[in-house]
Amino acid sequence: MGRRGILMAGIAVVGLMAAGCSGSTEKAGASALFHLQPGQCFHSSAGTAGRTVKVDDVSSLPCADAHDGEVFAVVAHPAARGVAYPGDEAVADFAAAECLQRFPVYTGASYDDSDLQVASVRPDRQSWADKDDREVACVLYQKDAALTGSRRKV
Repeated sequence: MGRRGILMAGIAVVGLMAAGCSGSTEKAGASALFHLQPGQCFHSSAGTAGRTVKVDDVSSLPCADAHDGEVFAVVAHPAARGVAYPGDEAVADFAAAECLQRFPVYTGASYDDSDLQVASVRPDRQSWADKDDREVACVLYQKDAALTGSRRKV
């Protein structure tokens, strides 16, 4: 099978008040997505593929239930606190590389041989500066279908 493209148009998360933060921002990184950790699943009424996801629309649930996404890795960007935002493209490239590297470790399968897609939840300029957000969450999903059960290798 040839190399598939990877959707790394991050999942933007809007409306931090639902996540227990005051105020709001247009986007936020992985930490705002209810502090999901690898192995946790969620449903979003907005779906996952390249859409803006409002925190109000995201709910954590057991992976045994039908769900839209499963977090398979959370990694911190290596930039030190106080360093200027490197730009959307640089953060997206970092997320793509990290998520693709961690995919086979979590699933036990290569990305190219999988029926899964990968997206990322990552910081934008505002959350980077205002909240010192450096976390990127790597998310599995299936295009046009819900997942049932965890995709973590046993």
